[in-house]
Amino acid sequence: MIDFRYHLVSLISVFLALAVGIVLGAGPLRENLGNQLAEQVEQLRTEQDDLRTQADELETEKDQLASFITELGPDLVDDTLTGTRVAVLTDDASTRAGIDRITALLEDAGAASTVQIDLQPALWEPDQEQQRSEAIEEIRDIAPSVLGDGSTSSEQLSAVVVALLSPPATGELTPELRDQLWQVLTDHQLVAVDGEAPAEVDAALYASAAPEELTGGTEDDAVATERAQSLLSSQTALLGALAGTGMPAVVSAATPGNDATTGILRTVRGDDVYDSISTTDRLQEADGPVLSVLALIEQVRGGAGAYGTTADAEDRLPALPETQGVGEDSGGGEGPTPSDGGGAE
Repeated sequence: MIDFRYHLVSLISVFLALAVGIVLGAGPLRENLGNQLAEQVEQLRTEQDDLRTQADELETEKDQLASFITELGPDLVDDTLTGTRVAVLTDDASTRAGIDRITALLEDAGAASTVQIDLQPALWEPDQEQQRSEAIEEIRDIAPSVLGDGSTSSEQLSAVVVALLSPPATGELTPELRDQLWQVLTDHQLVAVDGEAPAEVDAALYASAAPEELTGGTEDDAVATERAQSLLSSQTALLGALAGTGMPAVVSAATPGNDATTGILRTVRGDDVYDSISTTDRLQEADGPVLSVLALIEQVRGGAGAYGTTADAEDRLPALPETQGVGEDSGGGEGPTPSDGGGAE
């Protein structure tokens, strides 16, 4: 049996340990621990300030280079696309300002003609299936060979747009038939053509809006998901058909917040199917249209690449003879590294 003195000694030991802990914690240990924590906090604060300074410097350099590219734009592209017929396609009116600048730069580049084609929501909206089916039936009566084998009406009609812009594989697609097919697409409000219906072109530039511009703000999750899938299906069908033609082509996308993790740019840059197509981000920025036209120039010369400032861009701008030294002259860091075929004439 344990006697009372054992319990007494145990209690005294516990209280002595508590007392020693309190004394040490309130004295030398507290001071030492406090100093260590204060030093760590100060070090973290210094590192944070350094990182903020570096980020500000990089942002300033990026802005300087963007301004430099914008100012030099007309001179950089001057007479680089002489005689080229270009189609500019878009999926939303929010890209209008960027497209206007692209069109002006194409004129500076000496393009023979520029036609703008607005892809309308009826081309992919889930509730417009009847409208698309009617258009397909009319096209089948006129020139069935342009329909292809898309699995949905949206995919088939998106590919038709590319077929009407491309040189025909055979002599079947006459100018008269092209006019009739464009009329079907416009009558069913699947596309809107700025000016006369275009004949075949030599190059194409697809200007895509920011993802938030292509969604309905009041849609529930199920409707929004269906709509997004249908839109992506239409976009990928069109760009897949464009890649298949071998025509020089560029996808230029608006990337608010320098974010390319959503929208068509992510799909194109992440799939080997579209490797032949160049991509640019920053369409909404002042230098975005310049990047787009420079990328198209590189495409016409046989090169391709992914350009801009988002994380998945390969270079800031194409390494053309016209752009050599742009980065150094503007104080924006090293110049662009060469891309495949970028300097070929």
